[in-house]
Amino acid sequence: MIDLSNELIMDDVEKGKKMRVAIIVSHPIQHFCPQYASFSRVEGINIKAFFASAQGLKKYIDPSFKQEISWDNLRLEEFDHVFMNGDAVIAADKNIDAITVEKELSLFKPDVVIIYGYFQKLQRRVHKWAYKNGVDIAYISDSELRHQRSFIKRTLMKFLVQKYFSRISYFLSVGDANEQFYLHHGVDKKQIIRMHFPIDIEQYKIAYQKRDLLGKNIREKYAIPEHETVVSVVGKLVTWKNQDHIIKAMQLLETEGIKVHLFIIGSGDMEDVWKKDALKLNTSKVYFTGFVSPAELPAFYAASDIYIHPASVEPHSIAVSEAIYMGCAIIISDTCGSYGENDDVQKGKNGFVYRFGNINDLKGKMKTLITTPQLRNQMGSYSHSISEKYQYRAHRQSLIELVQHKKISVEPNGK
Repeated sequence: MIDLSNELIMDDVEKGKKMRVAIIVSHPIQHFCPQYASFSRVEGINIKAFFASAQGLKKYIDPSFKQEISWDNLRLEEFDHVFMNGDAVIAADKNIDAITVEKELSLFKPDVVIIYGYFQKLQRRVHKWAYKNGVDIAYISDSELRHQRSFIKRTLMKFLVQKYFSRISYFLSVGDANEQFYLHHGVDKKQIIRMHFPIDIEQYKIAYQKRDLLGKNIREKYAIPEHETVVSVVGKLVTWKNQDHIIKAMQLLETEGIKVHLFIIGSGDMEDVWKKDALKLNTSKVYFTGFVSPAELPAFYAASDIYIHPASVEPHSIAVSEAIYMGCAIIISDTCGSYGENDDVQKGKNGFVYRFGNINDLKGKMKTLITTPQLRNQMGSYSHSISEKYQYRAHRQSLIELVQHKKISVEPNGK
């Protein structure tokens, strides 16, 4: 890693120059837009976001949530942006595109373009434009190697990804597993800049200051005594999120006389099935909250002693990033990408990692944290302390470091 001072940027400020950074993204995403607002306040850098869809700004039907969704924390007025397809709501799938993006970029004249992944037509179009025009590319994804893929898929993927990566200058990584993915595909470690996943930091700063009150209000709303343990999980209610594994672990805990309250936050296809599973509990209780808006979500983390993420496939969970900021101890499955020595979940420091699908292992980790409140509190404090550092990098320092890398001209592979 290079020196993180701002001298190179301030030199340009004094000369009246600004580094121009274009951010290419399918649509306004609720946890990335606050990051763009933060980026726009960094001196010496001019950022502009280029959206291909108004999805999220305008209401749309999410097939997994099974309801109409829009986001109220996008802060679009705080940073320069353009909707390249007007106010059209276009699904953010592999076919999303904007045929005017080359013209828009040519007018903006960026020094660096930031792209997200490689599966969308939009991102591949910009990748090609940037390489053709000699503009450096910074790449963001949450890809990892922890969930199972077939040998053929792994081999084909490695060939295609390495070719795509050979024309990229910088990689803004979100965690340890993500960096291992890049290294596995031939990226030079010098090209990697740790960013971490951003959360809506201004909202969460305020929420953390009011944490006790927010948590108390949620517990009172659901009539949960102050001294009883609350666990939460956030995400769409779909098979691969495996929220039912927590219910099964709670059934085992009941046989040992341990009572737990669980918030299952989200909606989806499996809700009715898992409600039936929850009825099998005797003393423990499960609360299906339905979809919870970003503004209301911090209060549920504040009310939680433990956050659990039991998914079979989860590259890097934004919910885990939010939960650690709010001071939760964490339990996460080993197929998720959010744990590592320098990641959101650090084994034994702010949480535990259990073997995916092993309900006894999950139950044991839950029991440890439920029955040792001092350990749980220590882990929660550590969660918040590392999250503050990670969010500083996500909202400011990673951009500064990207600009510094650009100024000392780190060459990409194959260029």
